[in-house]
Amino acid sequence: MKKQTRNLCIAAAALVILGGIYLAVSSREEQPETVAVGNLADMDVTGFSYSNADGTWNFAKTDGAWTNADDATCPINNDTMQELVDAIQGLTADRSLETPDDDADYGLDDPDYTVTLADGSENVTLTASVQDTVTYLKLSEGDTVYATSSALPEGLDNGLTDWIAYDNIPYATEDSLTEIVWNDMTVTRVMEDTAEAETEDSQADTDETADETGDSAEDEEEAVKWQITDASGTRTVEQDTTMDAFLNDVRGLYVLACADYGIATEQEKQTYGLDDPADSLHVTYTTEDGTASYTIAIGASNGDDGYYAMLDDNGIVLVLESAGVDALRSVSLADA
Repeated sequence: MKKQTRNLCIAAAALVILGGIYLAVSSREEQPETVAVGNLADMDVTGFSYSNADGTWNFAKTDGAWTNADDATCPINNDTMQELVDAIQGLTADRSLETPDDDADYGLDDPDYTVTLADGSENVTLTASVQDTVTYLKLSEGDTVYATSSALPEGLDNGLTDWIAYDNIPYATEDSLTEIVWNDMTVTRVMEDTAEAETEDSQADTDETADETGDSAEDEEEAVKWQITDASGTRTVEQDTTMDAFLNDVRGLYVLACADYGIATEQEKQTYGLDDPADSLHVTYTTEDGTASYTIAIGASNGDDGYYAMLDDNGIVLVLESAGVDALRSVSLADA
């Protein structure tokens, strides 16, 4: 009996030990340890600059708003800029090397990125080098090198134009469109009644039924037609598949990126083919508040996947997806 009791005690002790190991391993898996990169998270950042392979950009924060420190007229997207700064301040590493080797061993002698944060009392510079699947980080204030397998914020690869705030093309539903001017062609919405009396008898029957049910001619359905005015004259057409394609393509123009800002003179516009646009689109549509409109001038190709464009002559050069522009150009209403 004593031997059996002793064996049970040993088994119970083993279970306790194994249970402790399991809990320790589980806890480690659920709450992975990370190392904060210095005291970046504690800074109230009002100045921010970063460098990558394409250049260096400087920004300043005043009264809660970010601006381009080198050109205050440059409109900066405050939300996306703050998101990048927050991501930098929130950086963590998998481990820290308190007695690291030379910077060259980690690629930090020629870093891929250099970031400087300022809070009015101090400037802290962070260098980063990506080596295969590991990124090494180092602060200017010490010798510690941090290593992480996590990716750096994508915004560090951006250039200035990626931070510019710009108006997108307004969204208009197909039913809200009232007039479209595409180059030298004007397309205007026309509403016409579809119900027509076939004979006097049928009309009399309809009137009698209307009297009995309280219905009226106001219940007649309406069909959408469009009046097209171009070099060949003016004509009214029904909304067929060709017109559907045209309306979809008008609404399908898509902004890929911003290319420049502050473009006002003819010479500046000439760089993007906007001094004499290849195409012009003016759209009028209804909203809850009344009528609205916008104009897009489409210029030269950017040599890649888009065309330069400007919305409402606001000085900001956009890049429109080439597929959308080409689709709009391909629709012909000449025979509609």
